[in-house]
Amino acid sequence: MSRIARHIQDLIEQVTEYRDQGQWQKLEQYFTEKTFIDDEALTHEAPSMRSIENMMSGWRRLIRDLYYGAKHQLGAIRVERSGRKEVIAESDMSARYYTARGGKRYVLQMKGVYHYTFKKVAGRWKIAQMKLIVSSQNLQPLGA
Repeated sequence: MSRIARHIQDLIEQVTEYRDQGQWQKLEQYFTEKTFIDDEALTHEAPSMRSIENMMSGWRRLIRDLYYGAKHQLGAIRVERSGRKEVIAESDMSARYYTARGGKRYVLQMKGVYHYTFKKVAGRWKIAQMKLIVSSQNLQPLGA
């Protein structure tokens, strides 16, 4: 694995960890000022260019309003250099989102792939595009 591929893989792992932990300020450093985000399968928001502030507040609101916890697991990560200052990557993922409804707790289990485009900005690789493609999801009572 090339040095750049390993670095991009480390960045993807760090982004996943910070998002699960709700460390929004730390997460901000991994994205360009305006990032194209397509997470409609999870958030029901139309794909769009988003500022860092809008993206973080949207994710924070999603976790606070709908779910009380989230845990992502990454699978295979593929990285390909597409230009001198651009890298594309994809990572298989499975996720669990925990919610409570009507006094009962549930888990939304999801599998899919994240597609990323990284751009080199001021000497650092940052996410310029991020797209989630969901292949399966189901909601079931916790412990079922």
